[in-house]
Amino acid sequence: MMATMRATAAGKDGVEFIELPIPEPEEGEVRVAIKRASVNAGEQKVIDGDFVGRFLRSASAPLVLGWDFAGKVDAVGKGVYGIDRGARVWGHLPFSPDTDQGTFSEYIVIKRSEIGELPDGVSDDVAAAAPTVAMTALQSLRDHGQLGEGRHALIIGAAGGIGSVGVGISKRLGGKVTAVCSAKDVDRVRGLGADEVLDRRETNPFGNGRSYDVIFDTPAAHSFGHVTGSLVRGGTYVTTLPSLGLFPGMVRGLLTGKRCRFVQVASRRADLELVAGWLDDGLEVPIDSTFPISELQAALDRQQDRDRAGRVVVDVAGGWV
Repeated sequence: MMATMRATAAGKDGVEFIELPIPEPEEGEVRVAIKRASVNAGEQKVIDGDFVGRFLRSASAPLVLGWDFAGKVDAVGKGVYGIDRGARVWGHLPFSPDTDQGTFSEYIVIKRSEIGELPDGVSDDVAAAAPTVAMTALQSLRDHGQLGEGRHALIIGAAGGIGSVGVGISKRLGGKVTAVCSAKDVDRVRGLGADEVLDRRETNPFGNGRSYDVIFDTPAAHSFGHVTGSLVRGGTYVTTLPSLGLFPGMVRGLLTGKRCRFVQVASRRADLELVAGWLDDGLEVPIDSTFPISELQAALDRQQDRDRAGRVVVDVAGGWV
């Protein structure tokens, strides 16, 4: 008899609880027993079947959502070395139309190269909350933006999941940070380490001759054309979502000596283990709330709540009815 696991299937009418076969790791893969997962903005885009959602996950049924996870290695496939069963790991599944599994289930399989081990000092809740937002921030600021010692980053949407972690990562990369957020979040964002915090309704971050080496537009609120005058020559605008204006911006960047980039986040072992060290050293990942997986619909709803202040975590291992 085939062994099965508990999982969830999401649709426009809400969340259903189902059973699926336990996946077996292939060569180069490990199986992870999920302890915690977290909710991303992409969940609703996939449920709604909108344009962006089609690029984030396979439309195949059942629609098991969830990308981020923290858990333990349960089994290893052929050719996997240097990690044992029981090791604490974290990461995220690929944001890809080829992804047909989800972390709102008891098990996943994933490439060894796409997970990192966790220090004892990093909790499962923090580890589950961090992968997508931390990898997006790191790869945007360091790889695309070339942020380093003495360089100046403008982070738009600094109170959001990506932006708030991006503030702390920018400081660890040696950068200076000007953060933009709403008035109610100014003190919280300043507490994350930003050098300057601007109320987005009171101050124009692109006015008064301000200039930056990197403009990190986490909510994709601005076009490259709108911000290019505030980039130094050789500076970079990085956005998290593709748009119709992205490719014209890239062409315009070639003519102006400035760069327009879109981050396609990847779960990479080296990056995960770098950030795990920072988490162990106090890098903050704000968490709004934790829900048992039996209340996954409420967790998805909370993700859409404008009053949310941090990541929404889901207890998978201990949260079933």
